[in-house]
Amino acid sequence: MKLPRLAYNMISAAGAVIAAVTAILTLFMLGISSFANITNPYLGVFIYMILPPVFIFGLLLIPIGMWREWRRFQRGGEIGEYRWPYIDLNKKSHRNAFFIFISCTLIFIIAGAVISYQAFHFTESVRFCGTTCHNVMQPEYTAYQNSPHARVPCTECHVGSGAGWYTKSKLSGLYQVYAVLTNVYPHPIPTPVKNLRPAQQTCEQCHWPRQFYGAQQKQFNHYKYDSTSTSWPINMLIKTGGGDPRTGQAAGIHWHMNIGFLVEYIARDERRQEIPWVRVTNNETGKVTVYQDQSNPLPADSIALL
Repeated sequence: MKLPRLAYNMISAAGAVIAAVTAILTLFMLGISSFANITNPYLGVFIYMILPPVFIFGLLLIPIGMWREWRRFQRGGEIGEYRWPYIDLNKKSHRNAFFIFISCTLIFIIAGAVISYQAFHFTESVRFCGTTCHNVMQPEYTAYQNSPHARVPCTECHVGSGAGWYTKSKLSGLYQVYAVLTNVYPHPIPTPVKNLRPAQQTCEQCHWPRQFYGAQQKQFNHYKYDSTSTSWPINMLIKTGGGDPRTGQAAGIHWHMNIGFLVEYIARDERRQEIPWVRVTNNETGKVTVYQDQSNPLPADSIALL
């Protein structure tokens, strides 16, 4: 197939080869992952995160090579009166290049949309979060698999819905990738207590405080520090409660937590384990109650910052 003279150069040829090989490899890998039911997370990383940039790089090399060839023709005086590249569909070579460009563009748009959609779901999957960086997240992933939230995807709580927090999480993930590759992440990984998305936008999508729940009995199994590690079960009757004060009964833990009251606190330490000051505001009456560590109170200027 005859193409314009500008297309015959080493850079464009290399770009075409890279793009073609990458496209074939991507289709092959997608077929393997789909029909062979392979769940290796590194295969997903290779398909959705490594191959697409290589493919785009190959495509970019094609016009770059043609542009360099155009500059070479300009310097050699082989262009004549034309100072800019032009398309003449009356010429077979131009017509072939035009139809190849249109066809490849349509294929690229469709394939890009499919791969982007799959990449989005892959990076949101539990498999990606828990096993791709398995040496780093193994303790957290193990605990997650044995937790009450084992059937809830990680991103439902850590990211939530919406493009804003999705983008924020991916930008944060860039540093996390760097930290893993350079081994500068903290050992062990601390519990994230800063910059968390408000619980109303994540937890309360499933846990609805205004839904009233009856008392629930829970048994917590502990073991004593003796030679036989004697079992020490503790049974508690938890008054979960809930409800909406505007329409009916409101009581229990949920009522005190965030339906009937506004609870504010100040922590001394980074992990928020030492809380010397708490302020509780009754939403119905407006009454404010402050609880403070009398033996070691907070300075007034720290309280004023709240």
